[in-house]
Amino acid sequence: MAIYAYLRLSTDELKQTHSFNVQEQAINDYAKTHDLAPIESYFKDTMSGAELTKRTALMELLGLIKKGDKVIIQKLDRLSRDTLQTGWIRTEIVRRGAELVIVETTADSNDPLGVLMEQIITAFAQYERQMIKSRIQSTLDLKKAKGEKLGGSVPFGYSVVLEQGIKKLVPCEKEQRVIASIKRYHVKGLSLRAIADKLKSKGVTTKTGREFKAMQIKRVIDSL
Repeated sequence: MAIYAYLRLSTDELKQTHSFNVQEQAINDYAKTHDLAPIESYFKDTMSGAELTKRTALMELLGLIKKGDKVIIQKLDRLSRDTLQTGWIRTEIVRRGAELVIVETTADSNDPLGVLMEQIITAFAQYERQMIKSRIQSTLDLKKAKGEKLGGSVPFGYSVVLEQGIKKLVPCEKEQRVIASIKRYHVKGLSLRAIADKLKSKGVTTKTGREFKAMQIKRVIDSL
């Protein structure tokens, strides 16, 4: 079991550098008094919570945690001030078998109404994601049926071939071997940054010839 701490400065707090110190102190004090020390790593974001994909520390943390781990935050709004985003992040933590620990909370996690509201929020977030995915897929299917060119970049691990006027994705053997290596490192418990460093040491690059970053490793793992 590993214990991690997550800290975030929202947009209106970027000039309040002491905020990280306040969060870290509260988390450390709680960890010591609740037998949760030592904390293995501290993940800190200074980006607004509006776009989750830009919060690299959070993305790395979600890619690292596994069953039995604990994630400690000072307050629930450190995850996000958006209710749906908060529900999604909490769901992702639980889905990986980890536990979210909130230092300062006025809500009782055993309160039936509180649990019901959280389940409703999470359900709506999942419904929204599924609806968006369904709409996108319907649009792509319609374009494909008309023989139109599909936009967007080619995902790592695949190449594009033209068959009867329609572009299709086919596995790229070389990149599939890289994906297999990433999966192997991930299973061993390496962090996103550590995996990126491994690939860098071997001279492995992205489709555009650039070094792999933690976020790109996260995308590959999520697609497995």
